[in-house]
Amino acid sequence: MPYPTTVLLHGAGVGAWVWACVIERMATPALALDVPCRHPGATPEQCAQELIAELDRRGIDEVVIVAHSLAGVLMPELAARLGARLRHCVYLSAVVPPSGGAFVDALGPVERTLLRLLFRFNRNGLKPGPAMIRRELCDDLDEATAMQVVSRYAAEFPGLYLTPCRAQPVRVPSTYLRPLRDRSLAPSRQDAMIARLQDPQVRDLDAGHLAMLSMPAQVARQLTAIALASGQERAAA
Repeated sequence: MPYPTTVLLHGAGVGAWVWACVIERMATPALALDVPCRHPGATPEQCAQELIAELDRRGIDEVVIVAHSLAGVLMPELAARLGARLRHCVYLSAVVPPSGGAFVDALGPVERTLLRLLFRFNRNGLKPGPAMIRRELCDDLDEATAMQVVSRYAAEFPGLYLTPCRAQPVRVPSTYLRPLRDRSLAPSRQDAMIARLQDPQVRDLDAGHLAMLSMPAQVARQLTAIALASGQERAAA
């Protein structure tokens, strides 16, 4: 029975490399892609178009998309462009903007204003300091992994943060993986994101924001189960 390919999209600052330990533990096809967002012209629409072009180049048809953190803003555009090829949307501690809104619209008014100001004065990209990266992203990581995250963390441009997205997809099955020890997007904030989705499954993880690094086996198990179920649903249809 053919199963969809699980396509793994990273969040802010990191890259496809964060998924390596998850991919090696999965029992179904999986692929991590770098989100092409680190340049001044990046938008959710442009990033989705480039990601789908890469899937087409590799001959990948049906997919489960996994969006971590910032990559949540890509899901509406990916869903619109992939259509029936998209079998399941998975959100891992992902930001889900209000329908038709931008990433910043998912924040409180003070945070929203501050982020816009920070991007205005950091035109070559915005990057938190090492102490903040460690505090918000690395609290449940071992020291070697935390050092890797800090040293490889890349500056982000405003496109995915400030550009409005499409309305959220309503016809695609979805799952929200909710890390309960997340300091970057606290569980209460994740609940607000979950409320914007259409009847998602919610599965909790005893992990911080970078769950794919702190507990790759558990994340792989969850994603494998979703891919298996998606393949079985397709075969039964």
